Amino acid sequence: MHEPGKKQLSTGCCIILLTAAAMIFGCMGSYGKLVSNPVTLDLYRHRTLPADLHYYYCGRSDLPYAVVGINSTYLFNDRLWFKIESMDQVYDKIKKLSDLHPGATTMKAADIMGPGGDRIGVWFSFYHHTPVQIDPHTRQLEIFNPYDPNEDDQSRIWN
Repeated sequence: MHEPGKKQLSTGCCIILLTAAAMIFGCMGSYGKLVSNPVTLDLYRHRTLPADLHYYYCGRSDLPYAVVGINSTYLFNDRLWFKIESMDQVYDKIKKLSDLHPGATTMKAADIMGPGGDRIGVWFSFYHHTPVQIDPHTRQLEIFNPYDPNEDDQSRIWN
């Protein structure tokens, strides 16, 4: 015999599960990633970086943590970043990148990729990872400062 309460319960559960799945997939789609690219490093070495990108750095002006170049079709949230005004300054900032954090051995030159696989910009840093968040509706892009002030003392134990 069919119980009417069970049908309503299972329909409600299905709606909740579908809503949760949609939210999870929606959130997953709003993150980009850094993808290593030796061509991007060569562009820096040969001083042929794309001049049509908007460049920013984070960190100290004489010892930045990262330099990014952002496609002008994206709105970059630069609250943690400083605009670089000339291509000569871009090359200078990349040359001065900080390699002082624990584990820094090589500079990472990467493409910043959107959730759909489109190239949003370029990344240079001795930090190899950082969150890249994108609002697909407004094309607002946020790239977080890779420096963690707590990392400096994590391995030290004082007796």
